[in-house]
Amino acid sequence: MTIEATATAELQETSGDDASAKYLTRREAAERCRVPLSTFDTLRRQNRIPFPDAHMGKHMLWRASTIEAFLDGGGTCGW
Repeated sequence: MTIEATATAELQETSGDDASAKYLTRREAAERCRVPLSTFDTLRRQNRIPFPDAHMGKHMLWRASTIEAFLDGGGTCGW
């Protein structure tokens, strides 16, 4: 299990089974946005992606609901 997967599992255990409280790693958030990880990182550095909801060490984590709201609002076009 990777550090990101471990961190995500620990956060999910404390937040319960609520799907909206699920935390996504950078890779999972990029997949949810349907962009390559490198594009996601570029957009994040340009402040065109919402700020992370949590940090686990140096790893950034976003709530699934944050990414869904971002996408529902038009993604980078509505940001």
